[in-house]
Amino acid sequence: KYFYTRAASTIVAFTVGEQFEAGNGFKVVGAHTDSPVLKVKPISKIIAHGYMQVGVECYGGGLWHTWFDRDLSLAGAVIVEKEGGGFE
Repeated sequence: KYFYTRAASTIVAFTVGEQFEAGNGFKVVGAHTDSPVLKVKPISKIIAHGYMQVGVECYGGGLWHTWFDRDLSLAGAVIVEKEGGGFE
């Protein structure tokens, strides 16, 4: 079993079966999901109704009826600019 990651946002995992022989080919199965994705807007700080909110926009066509009964959570990566230049 093997895996590798790319850009802290992609993971590829795979196995090599015991009967594999180089040159005999292989099969690939893939999956991708990004809907619904609520992306944080570049200027996202909103204060309304006594609360500080985060402005988001929908990316992709949401299948909203399947998401109304789920807890809201955040995921992603944070990029921080270092004092001496560059990013972390």
